[in-house]
Amino acid sequence: MKIYDTTLRDGTQSPDLNLSVKDKVDFALALDKLGVDYIELGWPGSNPKDMEAFNEISRYKFNAKVCAFGATRRKDVKAEDDLNLKAILETKAPVATIFGKTWLLHVEKQLGISAEENWGIIFETVRFLKNNNLEVVYDAEHFFDGFKADKKYALECLKKAFEAGASCLVLCDTNGGTFPWEIKKILEEVKKYLSENKINSELGIHCHNDRDLAVANSLVAAKDVQQIQGTVNGFGERAGNANLCSVMPALSSIGVEFNASKNLKQLTSLSRLLYTLGNVRPLKHLPYVGVNAFSHKGGIHVDAVSKGASYEFIAPEEVGNSRRIILSDLSGKASIVEIAKKFGYNVDKKDARVEKMLAKIKEMESLGYDISGIDAEHYLLAKQFFNGSRNFIDVAAFEIKSNVDKSRCFIKAIMENESIEAEEEVYGGPVDALYRALQEMLKKKYSHIERVKLENFKVRIFEQKGVSSSVRVYVEFSVNGKKKAEWATVGVNENILIASLEAIKKGFEYYFLRIEKGIKAA
Repeated sequence: MKIYDTTLRDGTQSPDLNLSVKDKVDFALALDKLGVDYIELGWPGSNPKDMEAFNEISRYKFNAKVCAFGATRRKDVKAEDDLNLKAILETKAPVATIFGKTWLLHVEKQLGISAEENWGIIFETVRFLKNNNLEVVYDAEHFFDGFKADKKYALECLKKAFEAGASCLVLCDTNGGTFPWEIKKILEEVKKYLSENKINSELGIHCHNDRDLAVANSLVAAKDVQQIQGTVNGFGERAGNANLCSVMPALSSIGVEFNASKNLKQLTSLSRLLYTLGNVRPLKHLPYVGVNAFSHKGGIHVDAVSKGASYEFIAPEEVGNSRRIILSDLSGKASIVEIAKKFGYNVDKKDARVEKMLAKIKEMESLGYDISGIDAEHYLLAKQFFNGSRNFIDVAAFEIKSNVDKSRCFIKAIMENESIEAEEEVYGGPVDALYRALQEMLKKKYSHIERVKLENFKVRIFEQKGVSSSVRVYVEFSVNGKKKAEWATVGVNENILIASLEAIKKGFEYYFLRIEKGIKAA
C-alpha cells in the first residue's frame, strides 16, 4: 500500500488550518521522516505561496515523492498553453496530481461542456504531463456520485486517463456522502471493468468525511486499492478528509504492509506538530493520537488498568502516545522517570524529586503550558530537578518602547554571577526588539550566540478570565538555520511580552546547556 498525504494542499483548505511556507517545508520533512510515499505540497497554479514552497523544498532531499496538484486544462485552451499546467512544470516536482470531472452534472453545469469534450480534456492534460516526463496521478473527482448517476461515463473517464499515461487512478468521494457498502460494491465493478479493458493502472481512494465515514470507507477499499489518500488529523474542506492518523495504524493492525508502518511511533508527535504549526487547538478525543485516546478516569477502568488488565485495543506506545490515569499520579511519576532516564538521570518513582517535578508540570499545565513533545522544555526541567541547576540567565529588568515602525528594548540580567545589560533598536515589533536585545547582551560574553536564529513565533490567546486572558507563546530556534539543530520553548503570561521573554530566554538557555556542548563535542 502507498500512503499519499495531502495535508499541505487539501488539508489547508480547512477553514482552521493556515500554514506559512516554512511551516509547509517543516511538515513535509516530518512526513518524509515518517515514511509516507507521496507528499502533495500544494497547488502551484492557485497562489504564489505554494510556488514558493516548491522552490524552498528543492533544497532538501526526499525519500517520498513530492507532488504538484492541479486541474485538467481549461476548455478552449491547449494543454501546453494552460497556466495551471505550466506552473506544475515549473515546480520541478516529479509527480503531477490532476483532478478531472467524472460526474456529468459537473461537466455540464460547472464546466459547461459536452461529455465528449471532457474526455478530450482529461486525455490531453494527462498526456501533456506524461510527455514532460512526470508521473501522473489522476484524481477522478466526484467519482462515486458520477458512477451512481452514469457508470459508463465515469468508467470511460478512468479509461481516458489511463490511455493518456496516468499511473494511478484515484476514486474520489468528493462530497463525502458514500456509504462503506457502496464503496465496496462500486470498487468490485470498477476492478471488473479495468480487467475486461486491460487497464493495469494502480487504484487509489480519496475520501471526504461529511458522513464521518472517511476512515471507514478508506479501510473498506484497502484490499482493492494500492494507494490511500488522506490528511494528518483529518483536516480538509468542510468536515475534512480521511484521517491518516487513524487509517495507518488500522492498516497495520489488519496486516497491510506500507512503508510508514515501521515508524508509527512518530505518529502522535506528527499530529501535534501540525497543530502547533497551524496554531490550532488540538482535538483531544482523536483516536490513537489524541491526548484522551489512552486516558482513564472511570473508577472501574482505572482499577483494571492499575492491575494489568486492559481497556485499550492497542498499546499507546505503538503510535507514540502515552497512557494517562486521570486524577492519579502513578502514571505521571512513571513519565517523569522516563524523562529523567532520557537525559541520563537514574531515578525511580520513590525519589522525592520525581514528585516535585510532577507537581511542577501539573502547575504549568494548569497555567496553560503545553510542553508535551517539546524536548527542550523536558530537558530544562530535568536539569532543574535532577541536577540542581539554576537558570542560566536571570533577567533583572527590561523595558520596551514602540512606535509605528520602530521598537527599542533595554534589558538587564545576571549571568554567571555577573550583571550584564544591553539596549537594541529595530525596525519592527517589540518581540523582535526583545529577542535582539537579549541576544546582543549575551554576545558580550559569547560571540557565537549570533548562530542562534529565531525561526518561528506563534501566539495563542486562551482561557478567558473575566476581561483578561492568558497568552501562550511558542518559539522555534535553530543554529544557522540547520534542521538538525532545532528546538522550541514555551512561555505563558497575561502579558505577551513577559511570555515572549520567558520563551526566548529558555531557548537561549537550552542552547548554552545542551546544543552548544553537542556542537563542541562534534
